[in-house]
Amino acid sequence: MVSRKITSVDDLSLKEISSIVNKALRFKKSTNQKKTNKPKNIFNLFLEASTRTTISFELASKKLGHNVINVNFEKSSLSKGETFNDTMDTLISMKPDALIIRDKNNFSPHEIYQKHKIPILNAGDGTNEHPTQALLDLCVIKSIFKDKKIKIGICGDIKHSRVAHSNIKLLSKLNHEIHIIAPNYFLDKKELTKINRKLVFHKSLSKLPKLDVIMMLRVQKERISKNAKSYMNSFKKDFCLNLNHLKNQPYLMHPGPVNRNIEIDSKVLDSYSKSLILRQVDMGVYLRMACLDFILK
Repeated sequence: MVSRKITSVDDLSLKEISSIVNKALRFKKSTNQKKTNKPKNIFNLFLEASTRTTISFELASKKLGHNVINVNFEKSSLSKGETFNDTMDTLISMKPDALIIRDKNNFSPHEIYQKHKIPILNAGDGTNEHPTQALLDLCVIKSIFKDKKIKIGICGDIKHSRVAHSNIKLLSKLNHEIHIIAPNYFLDKKELTKINRKLVFHKSLSKLPKLDVIMMLRVQKERISKNAKSYMNSFKKDFCLNLNHLKNQPYLMHPGPVNRNIEIDSKVLDSYSKSLILRQVDMGVYLRMACLDFILK
């Protein structure tokens, strides 16, 4: 039997997306989750900092009754100079039933799958993709709008955001209307239009059409070491979301962590009644349960 993987949104058919999302929503509603009587060994390998994703994957594994082994960079032999490939060969030789990996290098989850054919979930690879974040965002959207086609704005550091790339792929597959709001220095139009030629681009948060959802993104300062401070200051001045931008009352999303008063004004974070940010965190556990269930079948 071929091992399953979610290294990219592209790995999933529309039917599989629907199945995973609906299962996550059922997990969310369930008050009595039955644990498996055949626990698997899940390796949770995080080579970049994370709060929400690593904890939600650990919780998801435990809620399903699996054994989870957490490995981070500081506790791995990578910190002693071992190569990535040697570390992976070592881990795979311990025969995990599935691997969850976050890595700074683009496409490494796919490359691991190609070599080892192990069930694998991409928890974020460089600037490439973060498919489970996009899927949990879809779960939150679906819980509000059902199957209605809506207008979604994605604003911020699109160029360096794996969340943006996965969301644009996923929401395009489902034929939602996507508006991209970003300065030129955080944008690669040519790459984005390869995904979806119908994307609508804006250079300002003012005078936007009426959106159903606006999704703000974190400025990826760790990925833009050159001129990072300059970009942060410029972005804060022109693209920090404030209450004046929310007069049409869209739902607000952000994958976290938020740079307060750079991407979103603190008044919005603390008082905006249509914020979905903590609902996204909560949904992350149930969506990742559904993803684990999918790849372990």
